Amino acid sequence: MVDKISLLKTVSTVLKVVIFICIIGAATSARLFSVIRFESIIHEFDPWFNFRATKYLVANGFHKFLNWFDDRTWYPLGRVTGGTLYPGLMTTSGLVWHILNNYLGLPIDIRNVCVLFAPAFSGLTAIATYYFTKACYHNDEIAGFLSAGFIAIAPGYISRSVAGSYDNEAIAI
Repeated sequence: MVDKISLLKTVSTVLKVVIFICIIGAATSARLFSVIRFESIIHEFDPWFNFRATKYLVANGFHKFLNWFDDRTWYPLGRVTGGTLYPGLMTTSGLVWHILNNYLGLPIDIRNVCVLFAPAFSGLTAIATYYFTKACYHNDEIAGFLSAGFIAIAPGYISRSVAGSYDNEAIAI
């Protein structure tokens, strides 16, 4: 009897891990179509500005980033960039790039970190949605898995978090 209970717990744990892997795989693979089909590139205007700001942050450090006057933005006037934007996206990307390069020894370009940032966060959003729903519905794991699966493939969320869409909406959702 004790062996059957431990076997059921083991099978249940393995099944949960497999379901999580499938949900995260669905969330990220749906957003990587443009990279697989074409190339790894930043899309549209705001993501290009965010990418330029992230490159400046990585190259010059956080203090200079906060005091950065960007003469290319709002041309011909320019703009004090550090004081007029939300730096969370850039600092998080810079931190991920720093960890990958300096601690894990993976020589990855900052552009690739920025392009793949939204698909990676979509997998994290699915996990967060699972735990949030599970907590709201009195530890109901089925409701958690369903909500994680739905957010992984929600078209409105996919359109804001495709690879190369390096904007605040990609991680804010």
